[in-house]
Amino acid sequence: MKYPIQVLFREYFEGILAAVFLALFLRFFVLNILYIPTDNMEPNLIRGDFVMGWRLSYGFPLPLMKGERLNFKVPKRGDVIAFRFPGDEEQLLIRRVIALPGETVEIREGRVIVNNKEFGYTGVSEAQWTESGFEGKVKYPITPNPRLSMEIVTVPKGSLFVLSDNRTRGDDSRDWGMVPVKHVESEIALIWLSIDNREQGFKVLWPRIFSSVQ
Repeated sequence: MKYPIQVLFREYFEGILAAVFLALFLRFFVLNILYIPTDNMEPNLIRGDFVMGWRLSYGFPLPLMKGERLNFKVPKRGDVIAFRFPGDEEQLLIRRVIALPGETVEIREGRVIVNNKEFGYTGVSEAQWTESGFEGKVKYPITPNPRLSMEIVTVPKGSLFVLSDNRTRGDDSRDWGMVPVKHVESEIALIWLSIDNREQGFKVLWPRIFSSVQ
């Protein structure tokens, strides 16, 4: 049976339109697809990782509402989040949530203290520590900086204090201040591709593909 050209065109057009609509819906309401260009989040995220963020972790984003969400939830301590940089909202950064609105935070010799309670630290070595919030629910490796200290600060209402997992690097709340919760875009949960491009050409790092983010 032969289909008229108009019918074939309509079917192809409707299929393409549906695919475009689905892609846009996923892009703006469900997923972030981001590339890691620096070593700020080592050892958990390395240069060359492509990561996936879930926009729905903190509520349903409302279009054209500047960060407003239905059923909004404040990110949890230990979450790795993507957010719009306070100094340039066109730029997305990825960091770890350390302190929540209204909490105090300080750093002594590389160790984080929130509300006068020190985070837990195990596996302490020169190259890597395992850090956990004082609730002990989330554990993750960090690249330590035992010389790092910071005076006590209070996180304002509606803001978060975030740190790089690589504490030898700056470029986090120690440098440019707090992150407004309305700037949070998604929770980073999955590495879907990882490429080592430090040498000529590139090499796929297969063990990292589809690994969860600690």
